Amino acid sequence: MHRPHSLRPASLGLLGAGITLACALPPASETATDSDTSTTTTEATTDVPTGTTAPTTTVEPPTSSTSTTTEGTATEPITSTTAETTTTTGCAAVCGDGTVECDEECDDGPANSDVVQGACRTDCAAAGCGDSVVDYLAGEQCDDGNEGDGDGCSAACALEAPANCGDGNLDLDQGEACDDGNLDPGDGCSAACQLELLGATCGDGAVDAGELCDDSNLDNGDECNPTCNLGNATSLFVGSPGILGLADGVGMTARISGTGGLAVDLDYLYLADAQNNCIRRIEIATATVETIAGSAVGMGGYVDDPDGLNARFAGLDAIATDGKTLWVSDGMNRRLRAVSLTPPFAVTTVAGSGASGVDDGIGDAASFDDNRGLTYYAGSVYMVDASAGVLRRFDPATQEVVTLAGSPYMNDTVDGVGAAARFVSPRYMASDNSGVLYIADTNGFHIRSFSTVTNYVGTFAGDGMAGYIDGIGTAASVHRPRGLASDGTSLYFAEFNQNTIRQGILATQEVSTNAGQHCDGNMMCPGAYMEGVGLAARFNGPFALAFHPASDSLFVLDSANRVIRRLQ
Repeated sequence: MHRPHSLRPASLGLLGAGITLACALPPASETATDSDTSTTTTEATTDVPTGTTAPTTTVEPPTSSTSTTTEGTATEPITSTTAETTTTTGCAAVCGDGTVECDEECDDGPANSDVVQGACRTDCAAAGCGDSVVDYLAGEQCDDGNEGDGDGCSAACALEAPANCGDGNLDLDQGEACDDGNLDPGDGCSAACQLELLGATCGDGAVDAGELCDDSNLDNGDECNPTCNLGNATSLFVGSPGILGLADGVGMTARISGTGGLAVDLDYLYLADAQNNCIRRIEIATATVETIAGSAVGMGGYVDDPDGLNARFAGLDAIATDGKTLWVSDGMNRRLRAVSLTPPFAVTTVAGSGASGVDDGIGDAASFDDNRGLTYYAGSVYMVDASAGVLRRFDPATQEVVTLAGSPYMNDTVDGVGAAARFVSPRYMASDNSGVLYIADTNGFHIRSFSTVTNYVGTFAGDGMAGYIDGIGTAASVHRPRGLASDGTSLYFAEFNQNTIRQGILATQEVSTNAGQHCDGNMMCPGAYMEGVGLAARFNGPFALAFHPASDSLFVLDSANRVIRRLQ
């Protein structure tokens, strides 16, 4: 309880709601490589609060318990105290009784938590830097569980600047999220080369420093989002609406299949073009599309080759990049592939035997079942296995694959640490660069969170029902979320069946709709194509997302329309 805190916010209120709506089935436009059945799940009750939902369990008599974090075959004990008697001269306090006594900093009774941001901790210490939880509302940018400097997260829980920060080159492999060529704060890219949104005055009608728009309100779906960094106006970037094909070219002259994954660096948007079995590189400044790996005529297969165009893929899904290498989930081949971003774009297999399974191991000793949802963070590639319901990590240096959370084929919705957690159908993932990953549990109708520090899986949004309600945390309903992207302070996700793009603010867990028109979660929800601002725009099966800081753009792979759209 005497742990020093650099930031000690008041405890946050906990919100929650449950709303039952009709389950939805996948649309006919969904590809064979992503065939799934929509399933309604019952959210399990755990010992720790999930998301922002207050726990319903009562506090037990003073005891201490030890849980185990499972990471591959290694275990790391994590001790959690459920009640603690504190004795000072003439004073005794019971932590967890809801009364702040003696030297307790706080005591919220059953709401004490070691995993919810801003909550009073289970030792009755106030939330603060060094407690392994990123308290966004208190201004923390990271929290690695210690108060030391020099490890990427400072003693004040601020992200530390990489060596090359400020040189104008985006070094994703060093942890940069942006690099505008200077070390000046307040210009959208911080002195640590992290995205910064200054929106303290967002909604006052004046476009201040750090804001890109301000329409005098904090509503979404209009000309400015609630964080004043996205104007919600759509435009066509690549492809021709409704025309399927495989052709390189500029803007509307190019042709794509519509499904797959997106990744971005400073200059390029990368597309894993699923039905065309190839990787496309798109110059953001000119919208010029070039095929860099895989068949130029859409031929599938499995071939590694020093020349990317001689390589073959089958069932491409998610991709991720550190700016030098593109990692590719090759679904039907059940392998993780690497594409060098130096011409001629050599393709190699880095993990996976090709056999179906969920075996950890090095290189081809590992196996995958339904590998998807790649994201790169702090030197590692994270991925999910949709069928097995697990989260895994690949180390590019050692080529080792380790399962971090979930238990294979024990599909459910349970928050918890490591193997004790459960996913229903995790499909897509994104990092906010703070040490927290976000996962679209598509058929679980949730957005989940994962701490890379503690291995804790929580629930960011969704009530577990296939509905559509904007709201806070588990008071919101998400339908079947797919592609995710983050601007460092918000999470954006695509609602494939409801034809919308939504935003969840990381600090408050408030979910709202940026663009598109939904159908209140109803199973039959026809899509369309229309450029427009916010709710006036129309999508048809938005599939994958990528946020590009340098152009303040959110790119959307609009699958059934066979195009890539841009929100600015």
